[in-house]
Amino acid sequence: MSPKYKDYYSVLGISKTAAESEVKSAFRKLALKYHPDKNKGNKTAEDKFKEINEAYNVLSDTQKRKMYDQLGSNWQDGQNFNPPGGRARGYRRQQYQGGFSNQNFRQAEGFSDFFKTIFGFDNFGQDEQNSDFFSHYSPQGFNQNRMQSNLDMEAELDLSLEDLISGGQKILKFNYKNPCSSCAGQGQTRNGICPSCSGSGETIAEKTIKVKIPIGIRNSSKMRLKGQGKQGAYGKNGDLYIKIHLRNNPDFAVRGDDLETNIRVMPWDAALGADISVPTLNGYVKIKLPANSHTGKMLRISSKGLPKKDGSKGDLYARITIDIPSLLTQEQTELLKKLKNSK
Repeated sequence: MSPKYKDYYSVLGISKTAAESEVKSAFRKLALKYHPDKNKGNKTAEDKFKEINEAYNVLSDTQKRKMYDQLGSNWQDGQNFNPPGGRARGYRRQQYQGGFSNQNFRQAEGFSDFFKTIFGFDNFGQDEQNSDFFSHYSPQGFNQNRMQSNLDMEAELDLSLEDLISGGQKILKFNYKNPCSSCAGQGQTRNGICPSCSGSGETIAEKTIKVKIPIGIRNSSKMRLKGQGKQGAYGKNGDLYIKIHLRNNPDFAVRGDDLETNIRVMPWDAALGADISVPTLNGYVKIKLPANSHTGKMLRISSKGLPKKDGSKGDLYARITIDIPSLLTQEQTELLKKLKNSK
């Protein structure tokens, strides 16, 4: 008896006009649902998994799908199928001597008699059209157009203000999703759903690189490292785009190329003027506090800000806050009283 016709479109739950992306999406969804790892001991799920795997093997391949679609009047679901020429080719193991290796035999064992009859696995290795079936699902056999086209990656690099000042290199380590090397990002190998990525087409990889901090880099800036993205087929690599995240500094606020900080001064220094120390990213510097300085006054310290692309530096602005000592000596208290009474 001829093998029973199998409606691969119904198996995947798609229409006969479904695009390649729809075929792939339907397969992945069903493959994950009926995967043996999720349904251990469930014979029904195992049979379903084999069925959707077989359907995908045909409908995801242009040549096999075209051959399958040409069955014409035999489309009716449940109708027995006789291949062109009226000869239903058998599938006995002894027929594969020479052209069909033991490895390929094992790979074909999970397919139905209908599948074997259409694509002639008894002549495997002697028919160029048929022998292409398994090679299509090896990483070397994929068409470049089927590979993932976007090989660029994005990562975020945390930097401190001190990093912007000192420059140099930073180590960047991050995880990213990479097209599965076992199935070339397709989620499917010649043995069925890819065990390395469980049909997702992606695996998690880790990358560690040294990043040179360019002069003038700022928060939310993006750096492009050419060729440091995902590794694609045919020697093509994507690029890595690094977004800079500048960590907050409790002592300094960034205002473009300039920095701002707050300093506290004693009332008498603000009134009379004094030499005071102001913190910078490179340590303290001495400046002259003018007499009669009030709270909120900004003092500019030249070239103590952030480095610019032209090699110069921004400025540092120190905002004055007049403070009172927590403990006053008797003499200080008396002087403040006299100052109060002199109004």
